[in-house]
Order: sequence, then C-alpha cells, then structure tokens
Amino acid sequence: MVTVISRFRVRNGLEEQVRRAFLDRPRLVEKAAGFHGLEVLTDAADPSVFLLVTRWADQASFQAWHRSDAHHRSHQMMPPGLKLDAAFTSLTVGNSIEDPGGVHSLREAMQGQASAISQWLMESEAVLALLLAPDGAIRARNQWACRFFPPDPVNNPAQSIWHYLACSDAQPLRQRLLDGAQQDGRLLLNVAHEGRNPITLDVGLVRCNGATLLLATQEQRHDEQFQTEIVALSNDLSLMMRESARKNRELKEANETIERLARVDALTGLANRRTLNEAFAREIARADRIREHLSVIIADLDHFKSINDEYGHLAGDQVLAGAAAVFLSQSRPYDLAARYGGEEFVLLLPGTTAGGALVIAERIRKEVAELRFAGCPRQVTVSLGVASWMAGETSEELVARADAALYIAKGAGRNRVEAAAGVHV
Repeated sequence: MVTVISRFRVRNGLEEQVRRAFLDRPRLVEKAAGFHGLEVLTDAADPSVFLLVTRWADQASFQAWHRSDAHHRSHQMMPPGLKLDAAFTSLTVGNSIEDPGGVHSLREAMQGQASAISQWLMESEAVLALLLAPDGAIRARNQWACRFFPPDPVNNPAQSIWHYLACSDAQPLRQRLLDGAQQDGRLLLNVAHEGRNPITLDVGLVRCNGATLLLATQEQRHDEQFQTEIVALSNDLSLMMRESARKNRELKEANETIERLARVDALTGLANRRTLNEAFAREIARADRIREHLSVIIADLDHFKSINDEYGHLAGDQVLAGAAAVFLSQSRPYDLAARYGGEEFVLLLPGTTAGGALVIAERIRKEVAELRFAGCPRQVTVSLGVASWMAGETSEELVARADAALYIAKGAGRNRVEAAAGVHV
C-alpha cells in the first residue's frame, strides 16, 4: 500500500470551495486502478492549511493516475483564481518518511503510534528539540538540546528558555508562544550559557497538545535540509494528533453505543428492565416531591405462547416488535415504554391521572387488535392493567397493583383494560 500526502495552504479565502472540490474528487478517482481511498483534513487552528491523503495499491497505480486525463480534469474542479502557497507544499509518496535519522513508517504516524518518531526526535543529533510550556518553561529536551540548554534540577528546577537567550531575542519568541506557535516566518535565536560560545539557531515552532515544540538547527542561510525536516515533522505531528482525535471520537461513540445497548431491548427497541427500574425510582421521587400524578400501564399479549408454538419464533418476534411500536406511538417524549419480560410491556406515564392512563390503555388495545402480520394470520390481542401511584407506595407495590388488574383482565376474557383497586373507569 502506498500513501500520498499533499500539504498546502490556500491564500485567498477559498478554503470552503477547495474543501468541496476535494470532496468531489473521488467521483473521478474512484474508478482509477489501485485506488483505495481519499481523505481531506484541515488544521483545526488554521483552516487555510489542508492535507490531501490518498492511498494506492502501489506507486505505479498512483503514477498512472497522475498522468491520466481524469487527474487533469480534477484540477478543473478547483475554484477560479485559486492560489496555493508553493513554498508550503510538500508531497510524500510511499509508506515511509525520510528524515536524517533514517526511515520511519508512515503507517505508525497515521495510526497515532508516535513511538518511532518520538524516539528518533529524542536521540537526534541533527535537530535540536525543546518542548515549551506557553510561559517558556522547558518541559522536555532531546540529546542535542542538552548541549546548549543543559538541565540544572538542583539549582534551578523550574528552568525556562529565557535563561539562555539574549534579551533582544526573548520578546519575539514570547509573542509567538502566546500566539499559539504560528509557524510562519523565520525566527533566529542567539543562545549563550555560562561562558559557552554563543550560537545562532534557526528555529521552527510546531503546536503540540497545548505546548509548543521548538525545532532548531544552527543557522545556515541555505539549509534546505532543515526546512524539509520541519515540514516533515510538522506533517507527522499534525497527522498523529488528528488520528488521536479521531480515535478518541470513535472511542466515545463506541462507549455511547455500548451504554445505549445496555439500556435497550435489542428486539423491540424499548427500554429494558434496568432502565425501567431507574425510571421508576426517579419518577416516584419526583411525584412525591411535587405532588404530581404518576400512572403505569402493564400489558400482556394474549395467547402468545401458542403463536410461537403454531407459527414459530420468527412470527413471535414480528408480533412483539409490532406491539412495541404501538406502545412507542402512544408515549410522549417524557413517558417510558419498556419491555418488562417475555411478552409483557410497561408504559410509565409521569403527570398522568388514572383516567388519562385508562384512555391511553384503551387506544393501545384497539391498535394492537388492528395489527396484521405476514407470519401470523390470526388476530393478535392484548390485555392491560392500569394503576396510579399512591403516596408512600414503592415501585414494586405500584407494579403489583397494575399486575393484579392485568390478571383480572385476563380472567375476564382477555383483550380488555382493567383498573386497579381504587381506580374508576
């Protein structure tokens, strides 16, 4: 697999148009031989900076696409008058990034595994690296940086970079740290420490998780290698931070999905017993606190076992899902419809009187009787019991009264609604 990364900056306010153009590009490239996907990334701190990432089966596939008419047509999708900062553009082809310390796997960077690049940076003899807090405190330094910014934990444990710089150089760096480590423009720093010969560093700054990574080499007016290293490291860090953010989002979504599945009955989509028990405790406490009505409907599908025995469990599942949909249709946003177990359902109705609950129960009974299922040709009916909470009553006592009313409905011929003792139709 070959990954191609193009990094550039849009200079004339056409960021959104460029994004749309790149997102339309797969319509042309998706039929190209060896194409495996395209992503458009932007820098959260600077939306004018774009990364275009494409993946190919091999380098020959990418080169064939690059020479094709379709590739030239893709450029025509760009907005008229687009200007890219050519000095900011870089292209990396293949599974590796070349740097002075050797070759590092691009796959690791894309997956947020920073160990290889971090190890190279800490041991590098070609690039000086300091991790700076916004106030200039030195949080970490690599081997080469220790020569010019030697640590002194005994006499000065809270070292900062200002101890090593000429006064005239401190203010420009301080401003850039406060501005969030903007990478534009060259920055030269004169460093002298305890009688050492002063040196001039050619500095680049990279934003890095709330801190600033200072990368430097001794000044050479035509040191293109250093600029290449800065761009490569900036690309790597940007990609790793984006990948880390993506993985964090995926983890959050996965946790939310797990939590949702733990609270929902998989077959019917209704709340499960755990969620119902929590809602009972919450709503009874609320009803007691503000002296509000609270009613409950408990329902049982009539002769459900015989449906499973005669038509099979698939037909039974269709009936359960259909009845659940009726309960959902009769519930308000603050009501809770739950599968109580087997073919039993519960509808918890905050702020609802017994009379109102009886009306809702009768609507449910009628709608269930009107349901028709391809796998179950006979009519499906439901029996329902209604109870209204009484002060001091527990959820178990409330459900027990509604359940007693349900069994009265069953004994009276099924397909009917009955009210608990003390509730009048």
